Amino acid sequence: MMPMGASLSRWTMCYFGAALLFLLFAEVLLSTGSWAPSVDVSDPRALIVVHAVTIGWLALLMIGALLQFAPVLTGLSLPKGRYDVLGLGGIVAGLALLLLGFHLIDRGSELAGGVMLAAVATLAPSLSWVGTALLLVLWRGRKSHPASPLVLIAIGCLAATAALGSLFAVTVSGVSQAPVFIVLLLHGVPFHASFGLGGWMTLAAIGVSYKLLPMFLLSDDMKRAQLIANMAGVSMVVLAVATAISLTWPTVSQWLLAAAAIVFAVAIAIYVRELISAYKGRRRGPLEVNMSGSLPAFTLLGLSMSMLATGLATNVGSHFLAAAVYLFVFGWLTGLGLAQLLKIIPFLTWIEVFGPLLGRRQTPRLSDLVSGGRAAIWLWLFYGAVVVASFAIAVAFDGLFRVAVILQTFSTAALIIELVLARSLANIDASMKTAPFKKPALLFAVNQRGNANGSAS
Repeated sequence: MMPMGASLSRWTMCYFGAALLFLLFAEVLLSTGSWAPSVDVSDPRALIVVHAVTIGWLALLMIGALLQFAPVLTGLSLPKGRYDVLGLGGIVAGLALLLLGFHLIDRGSELAGGVMLAAVATLAPSLSWVGTALLLVLWRGRKSHPASPLVLIAIGCLAATAALGSLFAVTVSGVSQAPVFIVLLLHGVPFHASFGLGGWMTLAAIGVSYKLLPMFLLSDDMKRAQLIANMAGVSMVVLAVATAISLTWPTVSQWLLAAAAIVFAVAIAIYVRELISAYKGRRRGPLEVNMSGSLPAFTLLGLSMSMLATGLATNVGSHFLAAAVYLFVFGWLTGLGLAQLLKIIPFLTWIEVFGPLLGRRQTPRLSDLVSGGRAAIWLWLFYGAVVVASFAIAVAFDGLFRVAVILQTFSTAALIIELVLARSLANIDASMKTAPFKKPALLFAVNQRGNANGSAS
């Protein structure tokens, strides 16, 4: 999975831990009624939930994963320095200020403007530090794997998302009332969301999956990464043009947004087809929980993209589009993230703890670190709750949405407990935890070199 001698990222577990806490925080807010289908998504309380999920959960999850797997994707080392921990601290602090700013806007406080400016001044450089470090290694290794360009495009979309978000934050806070910013705020939110959810998070997830999924499945490499990257690049260029002309020709920009969504949906269809071939051609027998648990995410990716492309092309009601976005964010991105963490966290833990002991004493199997049976139950409950919640949004049924999101929150908490148990080695036999053995810290990895061969699985 990782090359022999690959170095563990010390801060990846911190990124994962913070990300999971923000996800749970957002779901608790939803469970307690901070947002419901009858409430406009531009409401400040809704924006608190949105940014806790997109920045706090998804961005931290993806950055943490890339800190570990960008070197695997390229075969190159990340730059030296403390950008990873500084980036983590800055993103968490900046996001906390941003959420506080939305809360102050909701209360009508005069302090909102200053807090929003502080949030931008903290978040923007923090994302830039980490994004630049990842960009450098991925650019140098762009020819080492066909999927590297996908992650490069994703990081470019991260920059576009952050730039638009910074302009919106300054405008919403009332600090700047420049006409051009106000017009962009009125028409540019769909572009901001598209760059973030589609360009940054989805393309990064697809890029990493092109390297990891064939290894997890023991299948042949997927072949169409370059084609998907080309189509995604075209889609993002059209999206950029649409964003620029939204200031003067908003109607035309909406048609271009729909066109970009259709091209992106076709790229997703090609990706899903490749996934089906990889699953069918796998040499591994029964699927582990991370792969069986990812199947609903891939299904919901196809469904939500079809809904979004159809909705944008036909100008359906806002509830239908909101339901599609909810399915995309929680069914696809969050479902895939939770499922793959059930493999990634045990794997990194195994490498850290048992990799140095390989060949010197008996070691547990990687699958022993997590209870696949229990985790599968929680994953299926999670997906079921997400589908019901999305349906409730589509039909504007607040009561059903509230019940579904409570179940979603419960299943997420249960999965987090499973991940903590795996990291704490609570599921393996006590005989495996005898000297020489050192229990891992919950949120930090020892900066050592791990031996990763097939014995781990």
